[in-house]
This record gives sequence, C-alpha cells and structure tokens, in this order.
Amino acid sequence: MTSVLVVGKPYTMRNLFLFAVMGYIICLPAQIDFGGAFRIAPSDLFLMLGLFAAGLHLKLDPRQFSSWHWGMLFIFVLASFVSIWRNGFITQYALLQKDFGFILLLLTYIMLVQAVDSWDRLYKMLRAFLISVLIFNGVALFDFFSGVKVPFMVQDGRLSGMLIDPNAYGGLLVTAFAIHIMTSGDGVKLLRGWVSTLATITLAGGIIMTFSRSSWIGLFLVLLTLLLTNPSRLLKIGMGFSVAFGALLLYKGTAYLDVLGNMASRPSQIQSRLDIIGKAVEWIAQSPLLGIGLGSYNYELRIIIHNTPIWFMTEFGLLGLIVYGGFMIWFFIVGIRSYRAADRVNRPIIMALLLSHAAMIGLSMGIEALFQRYWWFMMAMNAACIRLTNTGWKGVKRYRTKGTEKSTGRNLRQQTEQAQQAQ
Repeated sequence: MTSVLVVGKPYTMRNLFLFAVMGYIICLPAQIDFGGAFRIAPSDLFLMLGLFAAGLHLKLDPRQFSSWHWGMLFIFVLASFVSIWRNGFITQYALLQKDFGFILLLLTYIMLVQAVDSWDRLYKMLRAFLISVLIFNGVALFDFFSGVKVPFMVQDGRLSGMLIDPNAYGGLLVTAFAIHIMTSGDGVKLLRGWVSTLATITLAGGIIMTFSRSSWIGLFLVLLTLLLTNPSRLLKIGMGFSVAFGALLLYKGTAYLDVLGNMASRPSQIQSRLDIIGKAVEWIAQSPLLGIGLGSYNYELRIIIHNTPIWFMTEFGLLGLIVYGGFMIWFFIVGIRSYRAADRVNRPIIMALLLSHAAMIGLSMGIEALFQRYWWFMMAMNAACIRLTNTGWKGVKRYRTKGTEKSTGRNLRQQTEQAQQAQ
C-alpha cells in the first residue's frame, strides 16, 4: 500500500484511514461557531481525510447498507424537486445544510462501518467516544460551577458544551450515558474503577443541567427499557443522579430549586413549539403525500420545526415519513439480530447501542435530530455488529483482543469460550 507521512511517522493509507476515523470520533462533541453566521465541525475535516485515505475502497455491504438508506437519499432528492416545483427554487440552506449534509452523513456511516473489523476495534472506538465526551463535559461543568467563562460551554444558564445547542448536547450526554451504563457491569468494561464512577455522576449532572426536555425524553426511554430488561442497572443510575443533584444543591443552595423549576418548565417555549407544530399541521393537510418541499418551512417562517417526525411529514410528506420510520426500525431489527447471534460477553455492548438508538428517537421528538453526527456514529456501530456476529464473513477478525484485555484486565477470549460453553 502507498505510504504517507502523518504526525512525523510513516503510515500506510489504511492506518491513515483509521487515524481519521479516531479523529472523527474524538471530535464529535465539538463545533466551532463563527458569530452565528456558520459553524464548522472538526469531525468533518477528519471525514474528508478518511475519504481521501479510503479512496475507492469504501464498500457497501447489503447487510449494513440497506434499501432504506437508498430510500432516505431518494426522498431528500424528491423533496428538493418538490421545493423547486412549489417555490420555483431551492434555498441555499436546504441545498447545503440538508441535501449536502445528508450525503456527508451517509459517507460518514459507510466510513465508520468499514473501520470496524473486530470487536477490539469496536470497543476502542466507543471508548474513545466516551472519554472525549467526559472531557468536554468536564470542561462544561467546570464553567458552570466555577464561573470561569469558557467559550460555548454554557448558554443562558444551560449546559451546551461545544455543540452550542443545549438540546443537541443533552442528546450527546444521554447517548454516552446509555453506552456507559450498559458496559459498566458484565462483559467488557469501557471504563473502569473511579473513572466509571466519575462518568456516572458527571454525565448525570450534565444531563440535568442542560435542562433539555428533549434529552430527558430520550433518557426516559433508556430507563424504561432498562426497567423491562435489566432493572438492576437502575440502582446505579439512581445513585449517580442523586449524587449529581445533591452536589448541585450543595453548591447553589435550596433556593436554586425555583430556578430549576423555571428552567425545566419554560411555558413560553412550550407554547412556541405548539404553534410551530400547528402551522406544520396546516401545511401537511395541504400536501399530505409529498409534503411542501425541503427547506420550505424554514424559508417561509425562518424557524425549524423542532420535531423530526413532524418535519418529515411536513416537508417530505407521508412517503417520506414512511421511509424515515422504516430506516429507524431497520437499526432495531439489525441490533436485535446481532444481540441474538452474539456471545454473552459482547451482548451488553449491542444492548447499549440499541438503547442509544432509542434515546435518540426520544430526542428527535424535540429537535430535528437526524443531522446529529453522534447518532450516525451509534447507528454505524450498531450495523457493524451484524458483521462481527457472523464469523463466516471474509476479512472479519473475530478475536483480536490484546488491547481490550489490557484495558479491562480480563481475558476476553476465555470469557467468550466459557459463555459459549454455557450456552
């Protein structure tokens, strides 16, 4: 393979590709805002590097890239033409932010899926994601409690991290929380010891202080699923939130309870969201099958709908909503198949990915969540598991666990063999 020079060392193009993938993951919690005019996500720079390194070697495997993916691309193209037919043009916002943005997300998905060639690689990628989120959240909490202003971290008294939007940031924390909780018990632990305890508390505190009702919906779905499948984990979650909430009151005082109530309720914002949905329903009635066209709602009212299913029904129509729903359900089907085929050691990580997917669907009830990069990362990891649970696939390294064993202090292969014997 061709060699290139990266950070002073010779790397093959494959290693450059893996370097870009890890850089993409580490930068997922960050965006840079330039005065509200536009934002740049450092992850996208690593995406470009990864696509350059991969060249023409990216593959579309039918078990990981389905007809629903193509259907999503089709409805974006169709909605763009509907917008041109209805308005005579398509806005720059719709073309760049929506159409081109969606293509980048599909390329991201393909890149991330292809990077996972072993369980060890999957664990490394998810561990990097968790550690990155913990670091960024630690800085945000430091800003909140110390009063030392760090750019972007706190917006109007709400934690927003470098994602700028508290709702998007809340979704990031809930996603990381779901991954952490499900991998903190049996199987391979992504975080261990005091780091795991600190992660539980700080992630819980961050979720509280985003005051994001949308992310709380996602958290509720995670808790509900755990109640039905693994209720023992709820005790650890309860302890984490209790400690985080107690620390908040200890620092701010009980008078802060009134602030918490006001921030959590925000009745004016609730009414605003209802008005937005009400207008959307009017347009849905006018064009129920194909919608009003991509970007039309934003062009007419200069706002977004803040609800992903309603957004699809409004701008993509019933056809678009059906495709979107099928796309979301497909990941649950793939995850369940992977879970059933996996050994006991690796099942917790698959359940964690399913929980993160459920959390993001909850978040999508309050924001247009489809364009959150970390959701596509979770979907890619979910789809990657179907490959890892099928040992007959060419090129899959089922057990390459040296790095995982070192980080977890246990012999993964021995655990897996014992689990298979038990089954």
